[in-house]
Amino acid sequence: MPILTNRRKKYYQMNEKQFEEIRTFYKTLGYSDEQTEQLCKSCFGADIDVVPGIEYSDSWRFNLRYRRDPVDDDRAPGGLKGFFQNLAPGKNAKASGLRKARGGMPADGMMMSAARCVPMEDACAMVEPEPIEACMPAPLMEEEPEFNTVETNSKPENEIHSPLDKAQLIFSANVNTASWTYLRSRINRGRSIDSDLVRVEEIVNSYSYKLDAPKDDSLFSVSTEHCKCPWQSDSELMFLGFKGMKADKNIRRNLAMLVDVSGSMDDEWVLVQMSMASIMAQLREGDILSIIAYSDDTRTVVKKLHCGSRDELVKAILKIDGIGGCTNGSKGLEDAYTYLSDNFREEDINRVFIFTDGDFNFGITSEGGLEKYIYKKRETGIYLSIVGYGENNFKDNKMEALARNGNGNYTFVSSPGDILDCLSDKLLSSMVTIAKDVKISVELNPAYVSEYRLIGYNARMLTRQEFHDTEKAVDGIGSEHNVVALVEFKRGKAEQKYQSRYVKVSSGEANDEFAFIEVHYKSPDGENLVMTRSITVDELNSSPEDNADTAAMLAAFGLLLSKSKYSGSLTKDMLKELLESELKKHPDTEPLPYSHYAVIQKYLS
Repeated sequence: MPILTNRRKKYYQMNEKQFEEIRTFYKTLGYSDEQTEQLCKSCFGADIDVVPGIEYSDSWRFNLRYRRDPVDDDRAPGGLKGFFQNLAPGKNAKASGLRKARGGMPADGMMMSAARCVPMEDACAMVEPEPIEACMPAPLMEEEPEFNTVETNSKPENEIHSPLDKAQLIFSANVNTASWTYLRSRINRGRSIDSDLVRVEEIVNSYSYKLDAPKDDSLFSVSTEHCKCPWQSDSELMFLGFKGMKADKNIRRNLAMLVDVSGSMDDEWVLVQMSMASIMAQLREGDILSIIAYSDDTRTVVKKLHCGSRDELVKAILKIDGIGGCTNGSKGLEDAYTYLSDNFREEDINRVFIFTDGDFNFGITSEGGLEKYIYKKRETGIYLSIVGYGENNFKDNKMEALARNGNGNYTFVSSPGDILDCLSDKLLSSMVTIAKDVKISVELNPAYVSEYRLIGYNARMLTRQEFHDTEKAVDGIGSEHNVVALVEFKRGKAEQKYQSRYVKVSSGEANDEFAFIEVHYKSPDGENLVMTRSITVDELNSSPEDNADTAAMLAAFGLLLSKSKYSGSLTKDMLKELLESELKKHPDTEPLPYSHYAVIQKYLS
């Protein structure tokens, strides 16, 4: 239901510098001057007003503001004139309860007073028209208090084990980057960090390591390195790196974009539009696109549009013009899967992109219900990507669960830099799955390893039964994706710490095998495959350290942020030393403000 009548105009106020950054963003993606101006001046039905002197918003979140266009109207009594003027978000509006905590209009098109709720059309009819200037809020970007309603699903850290008590270390691949991009945003803006949102493996995996490409017809390669553990003087780190093969860039794309336009997204729309435009910029003739907007109701914006005209894609974005209400996300999901099924070809990229803060509050709302729904849908060959938004209101648990069960990926966007990094440069890796259901087993020889611990992957641990169960679905690896794992271990002969009445075990043979890697996975067409790899003692000892040292620094960063009980002697000073060592090795690396080195420098400053 639209919440505005034709008497009112929606608009964003924006700093001049910010507006130029948006223009540069669209030009960088290859949009023409005319297309760029269209996208810059209008965002989901709202005008963008460039206001000289307005404060620069480093959060890239803009409250949707309202003004009343001057019209001739003789019906308005004078009683509510001042009350209606206060509808523009400002101090008086906040005090009188007219705004939600995050800005915008009262839900469902109602204007509220202490006595009753008045439909917006009636309210407009009751109010005497005033010039635009009388209703314009002052050009100030007030810093609002942080009302934290973030939902997470943190898991206990992996514990230390003896190889004789737990022989196999089994986990599933994780190619998400949401935790890293969220942390990057908070640190760059000087905000506090919620340790429950720190997933160390996502920080480690977000870096572009120099890994060997797969050979022959292999779907992915396995690299091994080794280095000292910085935070435990008597421990070492084993680096395992998996790199996916390079996929054909000419694969047809059959995509559905599911856009959350509910009230909780009212100040994220500029970033959502830029995110959509980033993906659209890579669509070509022959690709198929559907766009669905959802709040209380679900509306198909474009249905199975055959791409090829950039102008048509821009028009499709600009057709989205709603805001407000609750979030009927499940109905939108059903429509998205239906449209993709109608055009499904097994050799295509068939994928749903959801742009949301994860606040599903209609339909299938529970995390468990969403998991079951998405888990079943992945069997159709249609996969899922989640692009998350929000400052203190996003539902990390639901978005992570959706991606994990949809053979997909989940990233978090809070700036144009995030969009260029995750949805432009790495889009093909996110869309093309080259190996499905990747389950990794590591066995360490108890003749050489006294104890070990997997760093991160707390929510990705699997049982032996799940490892051998070919029907157990987990995440896959995308085109040229890096998947990295760090195993912290101590050398020495293992002992069985926890004795069993019936089972007695002893240390393995002191042969030349240090570890045994076994990977169970499926090809894109569903064939069950197994890859094995032995790592000898000599191979481990003589392995390079370049990637391992970088991963160790990023893991140390994650352990500090997560307040890990296994961080040993780790301090900020130690992290600073690790960073300085890395910068000496890579003096010309990643100068961008969203690079790993720059973010860690900001954290340490």
